Order: sequence, then C-alpha cells, then structure tokens
Amino acid sequence: MRVRARRRRSLGQGLVEFALVLPIFLLFVGGIIQFGVIFWAQNTLTQVVRDTGRWAATQQTRPCADGGVALVNKADSIALASSLIGYQAGSWSSSTLYALDVSPAPREGIEVSWPLSAEAPSPALGDCPPNTNKYAWFVNIRAHHVVPLFFPVIGAWIPSCTASDCSLSSSVQFRMEPAQ
Repeated sequence: MRVRARRRRSLGQGLVEFALVLPIFLLFVGGIIQFGVIFWAQNTLTQVVRDTGRWAATQQTRPCADGGVALVNKADSIALASSLIGYQAGSWSSSTLYALDVSPAPREGIEVSWPLSAEAPSPALGDCPPNTNKYAWFVNIRAHHVVPLFFPVIGAWIPSCTASDCSLSSSVQFRMEPAQ
C-alpha cells in the first residue's frame, strides 16, 4: 500500500515539473525558430539587393533614365524568384521607389541613386550608363522589407521589430561599367 502511494505522489510530481518547464521550453524553441526566420529573411534580402545591383551595373540600356522603374521591376522579379519570406508580387513597384537617405526610412520599398564619383567636375557631365572610364558612375540600392513575426514576444527583444513584424533593410553599391 505504501509503495502505491509513493508512486502516485512521484507521478504527480513529474506532472507538475513538466507543467512548469513546458512553457519555458516552448518559448525557447519558438525564439530559435523566429530568429532563424529573421536571419533567413535578412540573408535573402541581401542577396536580392546584390543581384539587383549587379544587374543594374551591367545594363547597357539606360537603367537610370526612367528614374529606376526598370530596376524596381527587376528587383520585384528577383524577390519573387528568391522566396523572400512575406514578399508578395508588386510590393516593390515604382510607387515604392525612393531617393536614398529619405527620412524617415520606408518600411517597404526600394531606394536608388546613380551618383558620379567625387572627382567628376559636374554631375551633369556624364550619361547613364557611362560611355568611358574617365569618371566612375555608381549605382546605390537599398531595399526595405517587412517580415512577419510568428511569436510576438520575440519582437520586444529586437530593436527593429514591433509586436507583429520586423523591418529589415540591406544596401549595396556597384560601379557601373561603360558601354563597349
């Protein structure tokens, strides 16, 4: 009889310990998953910006003549093909095209500029794309993307996050190549 009573008490003790540890364990596993999703989205966003910048730097048509609309359309297609989490077709369009260093920074969109190098005598001197190597032209691209949070508690621990989403950004600069 005493053995049965001890067994019942120890079974109850295990259940109480499990009930105390389970929420902490689930929070820990959820945090690992959420941070993994955020890092995955940041890495994918960086790759999208690099691919878009590489495309813009090698174009011999005038990527900066239309104010960057062709570049944003290309970035949109690259983002769709790259499985950027939370990205939907057309999220980056000409309506989300901004000049660099816009304040406050947009939560979703593309920023583009085509500066000449500092040694060029006048910004109006060249044409985009450049036709010689005399002065360096650059393409600067910055993309902003909002990633949904699955565990709202995690958003309080990350500075760029709210309770429902995280705002990520990535930028790149490429030197444009002259037409051959």
